[in-house]
Amino acid sequence: MRDFGPFDSLEYGERGDLLDAGSLWLPLVPEASVHFSVTQETNTVMAVGYTLNDSALQLQPYAAPRSAGIWEHVCLDMQTSLAEQGGRSTKSEGEYGWELLAHVPTPQGVLVPQRFIGVDGARWMLKASISGPAAVNDDLAAPLIAILRRVVVDRGQEPHPPRELLPMIVPRIDAQSSSHE
Repeated sequence: MRDFGPFDSLEYGERGDLLDAGSLWLPLVPEASVHFSVTQETNTVMAVGYTLNDSALQLQPYAAPRSAGIWEHVCLDMQTSLAEQGGRSTKSEGEYGWELLAHVPTPQGVLVPQRFIGVDGARWMLKASISGPAAVNDDLAAPLIAILRRVVVDRGQEPHPPRELLPMIVPRIDAQSSSHE
């Protein structure tokens, strides 16, 4: 097994004390709060987020083909979409390969920095985005990257077309960890 993740559940083994959120197994980090973005219409979990200080890490696992990774294509599509919305972005090399440093337009027309990291795994791709001051400051991003390095993706055996969001759930959290939302 590699020294750091995100890991594939097949290489990781037992879930242990990681929080079971369906296709993601998540570390509980005492200094960070965990939250789930859920659509009201379908009650579908769209993302898992960690908030730490004034920054956030958002995670979204997607299906990918067995033959090749999809992050490079997703990254190019994101650049096009951002430009069409009035934002801007640049690619740079990071710990996991290509990253996208973007300035994303808000509904008020203000551009806010956001850093996108993609990790291609075994039939999955994990998109991580960092927002807040950590998006442009590596020292502030380090604790969020440390969380990303402990995440496990449980792809499952069900068929999913490439780029489909893998199913996530809001886990039951026991009384010991209820402070983590």
